[in-house]
Amino acid sequence: MTSALLFYALLLFVGLVLAENIFHRFPRFSLAFFSVTSLILFPCWVLLIGVEDWFGWVKVLSIASGIIVLSLLRTTKLGSNAKLIQWTTYGFLAVNILEATMRDAVVGNIANYLNAVAGFLLIATLEKLRTVHIDKKAGHRDLYWSGMTLPWIIGYTIWNWVFVYLNFGFQSSVAHIAVLGSALLVVFRNKDRWLQARAFTLGMFFILFHSFPHLNPGLLINRSSTQFGLFVSLISFGFMLVYAILYVRRARYSASR
Repeated sequence: MTSALLFYALLLFVGLVLAENIFHRFPRFSLAFFSVTSLILFPCWVLLIGVEDWFGWVKVLSIASGIIVLSLLRTTKLGSNAKLIQWTTYGFLAVNILEATMRDAVVGNIANYLNAVAGFLLIATLEKLRTVHIDKKAGHRDLYWSGMTLPWIIGYTIWNWVFVYLNFGFQSSVAHIAVLGSALLVVFRNKDRWLQARAFTLGMFFILFHSFPHLNPGLLINRSSTQFGLFVSLISFGFMLVYAILYVRRARYSASR
């Protein structure tokens, strides 16, 4: 089971890296792909509304709509409106984090509560909204958030992996290393493009595997350790608490100058 799961995660990682690179290089294709795919798979997502767990259908709808809007910003004159780009990007990222944070908050145990606090701290420490823009120099019209810090990205990555482990179990958390890693790989080439890469890789994963859950058996199994869950949630909470303290100190120092 472990070797098969690792092989699955490796294939998923390679597939998402390739997909992200295609969507990065061909913005019009990304718009066409996610628009057509969303239209075709929408009946599958409607069926998810009847499922007891609300998170799946809320997440897949919000991610699909967010990517379509992102692709419109990259391919149309809407990308020339700086305020629209900035607030739309901020809104979709904040909502994406808030959805998972609310899921943690309603579960009702200490590990989920700690991770929920980490999620709220992620939203509270988003900064330098003015640095969000569509890059027109490289030719691919990528969405950049130049002011997003590497520690914040690391904190987000830890928080999101802990969320998956606590809510969906070990198998899903192993697979999600591939999902998170495929976006994190972009940081080594261009940190500013991480958020766009995260949107595309998460979008591919959620749209396909939540429409066809049999392709991702990890979503159907929930096996996790309570003790390990508490341990990793303390890491997530502790990392973001330190980051938030430094964020406040930095803000106060800037204000006093």
